[in-house]
Amino acid sequence: MLRTVLLVLVCLALSGSCSAQSDTDVFKLTSSIQTLGGQLGTDITDTAEPYKSGDLSPATVGKLLTDLGADKTKTTIIHLLRWKDPDHTQVKFQKWFLYDPTPSKLTFYLQSEKEVFQRTAIPGRKDFQFVYIHLNAVLASGVNEWQVVGAGGTALKHPVNYTVTVSKQQTQFLQDLKSTLQILGVFTAASEVVKPGYYSISTFQSQWTTSSISITGTLDSKNESKAATATQKDASNQIASKTYTNERPSWIGLSAGVPLTTYKDITFQSSSGTLVPNSITKQDVYIFLDGYLPPVLPTLTGFRYLPHPFFGLPIKGEVLRHSMVGAGIGLHWIEPFGGFIFDTQNNAVKGPTTHKNQLTIQPVFGIKVSISAAAKALKGSKGSN
Repeated sequence: MLRTVLLVLVCLALSGSCSAQSDTDVFKLTSSIQTLGGQLGTDITDTAEPYKSGDLSPATVGKLLTDLGADKTKTTIIHLLRWKDPDHTQVKFQKWFLYDPTPSKLTFYLQSEKEVFQRTAIPGRKDFQFVYIHLNAVLASGVNEWQVVGAGGTALKHPVNYTVTVSKQQTQFLQDLKSTLQILGVFTAASEVVKPGYYSISTFQSQWTTSSISITGTLDSKNESKAATATQKDASNQIASKTYTNERPSWIGLSAGVPLTTYKDITFQSSSGTLVPNSITKQDVYIFLDGYLPPVLPTLTGFRYLPHPFFGLPIKGEVLRHSMVGAGIGLHWIEPFGGFIFDTQNNAVKGPTTHKNQLTIQPVFGIKVSISAAAKALKGSKGSN
């Protein structure tokens, strides 16, 4: 019965998702390159951040975007990179950051500002901005390290090509529904600021509020073999890649788990023409429908310190006779829980061959995991066999 209910939910969710348009958009980012000055801080030395290791403060990112000439009202992905050599063929370090201009005030997650600044979960946006900042290997070399001025104009010695791929996705809840069915069987000059590098600002849009956003940077080398394909060139010259999951906060989720405590279930069996009570120790595997208030980012795995309720059914047997309600708290992918099983038990004999039922409430404790985590674990185990 549980499988039937989940299958119907999948069919209903998929019924309105069919479309003749492509499910993937690819953007080549070709915005102009600008000289970086003191926007990152005027202490342009190898011992100051972010020139030392790429440590960018979330408290100053709004001012940084304004100083760069970017729009700080847009959801912005930032790629900060420092070259290791003056020829710009190797990377010393790189960091990715996510700036959200309208973050939720009620996240209830145990995450620092820095952790939020570097997470990959985006709450269902469509309008985006991408900013890349490249720092020289030798900060004091300024534009001479990367800019060539000749008869043909100004260029980069070794430009980096950025590609954004936005792919339509199903919501995490729908993915978990399908997984459940599968699990069940179905840088100083004295007079001026040093120019430590360069940057560029691009914008792009997504058609979908539920999507994956992959950003790839490849080095445009002039020394490739003519026989090499475009794919081979991109693969060999890739310097950066980052994927973000873009999905609106969700009120519901799916998980699976098992009570660590058992309980007694009473049944009656026929013996010599009469009914005899029989006590059975029960401990079933459950599928849980989780509720979240306020809603959660479905792919965020941080610790949420606000408990949330759930309703659960066992995956086999007479599922409606052993329903469970309770609350869980913890990491999104694994949580301890406490709850009560509403167990419809055989109670007493009414006659030689009949009996009556009664509802008993059994307290239980256990551990549950998200369906997406369980599906990944099962997929990994199959791949290792």
